[in-house]
Amino acid sequence: MQEYKEYEELTKEELILKVQSLDRLNKELLLTFQKSERLEFGWTGNLGQWFWDFTTNEVTFNPLKAEAIGYMKKDLPEKVSYEFFTDKVHPDDKNEVMQLMTNHLKGEIPVWEVKYRIQAKDGSWKVYRDRGKVTERDENGRPLFLTGIVFDVTQEEFEREQLVVKNKSLTTQMKRDTLTSLYTRSAIIVELVKQANRAKEQKQPMSVIVLNVDNYAKIEEHFGIMLSEGVLKATGEVIKASIKERYVAGRYRDSVFLIILENTAEEEAGIVAESIKQTVLETIFDIPKHVSISAGVSAYYPDETISELIQRSAQKLVAAQKNGGNQVVL
Repeated sequence: MQEYKEYEELTKEELILKVQSLDRLNKELLLTFQKSERLEFGWTGNLGQWFWDFTTNEVTFNPLKAEAIGYMKKDLPEKVSYEFFTDKVHPDDKNEVMQLMTNHLKGEIPVWEVKYRIQAKDGSWKVYRDRGKVTERDENGRPLFLTGIVFDVTQEEFEREQLVVKNKSLTTQMKRDTLTSLYTRSAIIVELVKQANRAKEQKQPMSVIVLNVDNYAKIEEHFGIMLSEGVLKATGEVIKASIKERYVAGRYRDSVFLIILENTAEEEAGIVAESIKQTVLETIFDIPKHVSISAGVSAYYPDETISELIQRSAQKLVAAQKNGGNQVVL
């Protein structure tokens, strides 16, 4: 009886609007039930379907959609509007969500489909994937009714992010020489090509240092592989500490290291090489012998190849070692 009294209090126009709204909802519910087994959606994380009467801005939905973000039936307003959910969308996602919805309502895209973060009642964030479509328009093309389905893909997104982190870590490990933690030969060459191209495009200087541990073959012969590799590891640590985050370095081969100095002229690169040479000479290694390095330093010329650049620097390195080692040649 109470329901009939409520309808009696409505004006004729309001009653007509209410009847039309209920009629559209009932029709969509029936069609959805008939097509439910054939919907082209993956059902993992399914929170059910939703229905939006655009004329009254009233949303009817599976309670799971609200419960997933912590809202029970008692927490919901009597009439749930579309804004109940959109107001909880993450600020960084909201513009995209609303733009896609607007484009679909205007008929510019056939389906509204978007992934967004939505804030739960406890302040945490869930990730929803929403897909909807206008199923009824008036004679002027204005939307009357929309239906859609929503999925909670929070766990899926978490696992995807974890996979990205693992892949990034694996990629980083593949780029790093296991002994020195500097770049591997292939990684440092790739970096050299990138920085050379950038130097050419931006008309900025770039230099390289090719350095080698003096008499490394004799060190390995006298002290064995373990101690000689310790020398390389310590030398790598000296290089890393000397270049900090400004430059990049890699183990080119055996006891040869390559350092790329972006936006750096040959003279400044020579100063860096001298500093590394002196630090190595003053470092106490795990062998009863002073260790020294020699280096060749060259500026990059835009009209030369990477091979030519490395070759020029290597020739200077050889000259330094033939002169007795513990030298830097520009």
